[in-house]
Amino acid sequence: MGTDITEKLRRLAFTPMRTQPPNATRPILEQAAKEVEVVDGDKVVHYLWGEGERRILLVHGWAGNAGHLTVLAEALAQAGCAVVVADLPGHGESEGAESSVIHFARAVEAAHERFGPFHAVVAHSLGAAATTLAMERGVTLERAVFVNPISSYTSLWRRSGEVMQVTPEAIGLVRARAQEWLGVSFDAIEPALAARDFTSRLLVVHDENDPESPITDSEALVAAWGQAELLRVTDLGHTKVLRDEAVVRRAVAFLTADGAGEGSGSGAGDGAAGGGAPRP
Repeated sequence: MGTDITEKLRRLAFTPMRTQPPNATRPILEQAAKEVEVVDGDKVVHYLWGEGERRILLVHGWAGNAGHLTVLAEALAQAGCAVVVADLPGHGESEGAESSVIHFARAVEAAHERFGPFHAVVAHSLGAAATTLAMERGVTLERAVFVNPISSYTSLWRRSGEVMQVTPEAIGLVRARAQEWLGVSFDAIEPALAARDFTSRLLVVHDENDPESPITDSEALVAAWGQAELLRVTDLGHTKVLRDEAVVRRAVAFLTADGAGEGSGSGAGDGAAGGGAPRP
């Protein structure tokens, strides 16, 4: 495969589709205060709700936007937290033609510096991978909730090749080109590898049949993380889970609990509830 084709595929892989906030959550989004910060030369829009000592950052996933997280934002604000949600680079109302987990992580770091320090983060899909990278780079948190997280770049690149309908050899070339562009090795920033050094408490919520993020990757992440538990859900898909009443209630309880042994809502360990692939 030629260099020109490899670069075209690289650009395709890292150009997010901009989506609109769900109609049901737009009234909540309109209630937030808005602030714009510049991250790596592009404007990033932040939405702010509530006041309180606990500051919590919400991080959406690939092809997502702040509107996907407003139900959680409103619930946390009502629980006495100060909440920040960003439209990440290349998404929502923020600037940027291309994006990646590296762009996401830089935005998390910038938000932590501008609006933090944060007590906790709630992150969805690729936003969870970006959060682990930001934590590896020095962002400290007491707690985190990951929802259907992207937990393995190896799995992600394999699924990306399937979506783009190219051979494993071709997607390997695209991955190598992406590493040159971003200046990273995806193997070196694997979330489960970084998680071994984390001391914060983690709750992972994962739909067992999520087509975009296999639960086996989250099982590996939870096993590597020092203080982590996995809540298994079903029939909530990749994004509907973010608005599920039981999941929102569990996340809020976990994030607002005091003490190392509290906050799981229904006990430690695995639980059950509920009734295009993102790019690195």
